Amino acid sequence: MIHLTFYTSIGGGKLKTTLKIFIMLRKILTGSKEMTEAMKERGFKQMIRVITIIDVLYALLIYQLFNLMPRPEVDGFTRDELTEVLSHSYVNYLGIFVGLVLILLYWGQSNLQYGNMDRTDGRHSVLSILQVFFLMLYLYFIRLDLQFDSPVLTLQMQSITLALAGFFSVWGWYHADKNGLTSKSLTTLEKDQVYLKLMPEPITALLTIPFASFGPNFWTFSWLLLIPVGWILKRIGIRMKSNELI
Repeated sequence: MIHLTFYTSIGGGKLKTTLKIFIMLRKILTGSKEMTEAMKERGFKQMIRVITIIDVLYALLIYQLFNLMPRPEVDGFTRDELTEVLSHSYVNYLGIFVGLVLILLYWGQSNLQYGNMDRTDGRHSVLSILQVFFLMLYLYFIRLDLQFDSPVLTLQMQSITLALAGFFSVWGWYHADKNGLTSKSLTTLEKDQVYLKLMPEPITALLTIPFASFGPNFWTFSWLLLIPVGWILKRIGIRMKSNELI
């Protein structure tokens, strides 16, 4: 207990104010605790809202991706031309399929991240929205790619936007980890393993950039690099876990 005293100017008498100061200090400390709890509650509610917005945006991305497929009312082909259209557009269908897989993978990243968080804050919410924004840009460059017969620039921009989307996801997890937004039940090893699970897609996106110069077929199949990249990062995670147990 803190004992504070002061002397009054009347008669030089000593007046103890311990109880009064103690009550004031307790009010200040209690108010600070209540503010902290209020901030946590707001952060949790904000996280629920952000998750809902992100889920809606991902659903719209998938919907718009399917709208890129050839349609008779838009592309003006008839039933007699259907076989020809399907046979000549296999690269486009393959690109759309790759896009669908990648968007689903990034959606899984978002679920992984928020599933290990107790709350969010303003900066983390912005980083999450920026991730989806770059995925929307990725969809835009897919559209340009289909309209202008796969120029190198559109393929490169698809890789760049996907890489940026992934690195914003990693940045968001870093911010959440450093600012106490993650679940208290997570160990340091589990937090590090989340980093490893977020890294395969942006790393692979960077690796696919030079393949754009060789044409859409090479660029599309270069995304198979995701398999060895993911395997390597998974092995790193297993080794980290083994070292933790030693």
